[in-house]
Amino acid sequence: MGWRRAAAEARARMSAEEYLSAHDVRGVLLNALRHVQRACAGDADTVRHIEAAAEYFHSVATARHVVGMSFQEVTATARDVAAFHVNARRVLQAMGSELKNATAPAEDWHEILLLLCPDLPFGVTRLAVRAACEDDRDLENAEASAAALAPALRVAVERWRFLRRALADAFAGHTRTPRDAERCLETLTYVNGFAETTDDSDATPEFLTCVRESFAAATKPTKTAETNEATHDAFAVAMCRHPRLRADATRACEAAARRAEAAEAAAAARDTG
Repeated sequence: MGWRRAAAEARARMSAEEYLSAHDVRGVLLNALRHVQRACAGDADTVRHIEAAAEYFHSVATARHVVGMSFQEVTATARDVAAFHVNARRVLQAMGSELKNATAPAEDWHEILLLLCPDLPFGVTRLAVRAACEDDRDLENAEASAAALAPALRVAVERWRFLRRALADAFAGHTRTPRDAERCLETLTYVNGFAETTDDSDATPEFLTCVRESFAAATKPTKTAETNEATHDAFAVAMCRHPRLRADATRACEAAARRAEAAEAAAAARDTG
């Protein structure tokens, strides 16, 4: 309950402008107007306009507004990312029940996830499947169950932009070429400008700790000798397995899922009442 109390206190200290920015209220309103414009083109009935706006707000409340959106739109705000996780959770839970927790390769899971996000990068799904796989001996042919895939997918989606920047800035664009881990960490620390107070979750000291620990996990000693080198592939997998990153992403998903379920229950109660 401590993190909930802290979050409530932080919200209470916000000014109106800070609240609007933190929750992207303007963005939600603009998207609602765009939806009304598309749905009511040429329709002068103001009641229909209000109904269309209500439909959009309901889709936001139930986390369904991101279905079919591009990956750039899905990852535009924390709310949209959490909504994508909620829908991925719905799909993976359904598939998990159908498959009875059988494993499947990245290609199969990707086809399913494309129904939610038509341009979801295959690299996101492949990374999540690799991170969910318990056997590191053959990650090229990794398979994962729906239950194992879900937490890894959340981190892969949330940190994909950071991992792509890390690939370019610290690993010179090479995914499998070993690089000095300390030098990579120094580069990422400099480029990201980790600060105590920032709205960017990729630039906080807490995230830097996760990055440092991920490098440590990616540079485990080999059978022949210790090494301080890591590949981008190994670093990315280690990040998606990081317990704190998984816990944070899962907590955000569960909070969004609770809100969505409450909104759906409230709508159902109104319809039957």
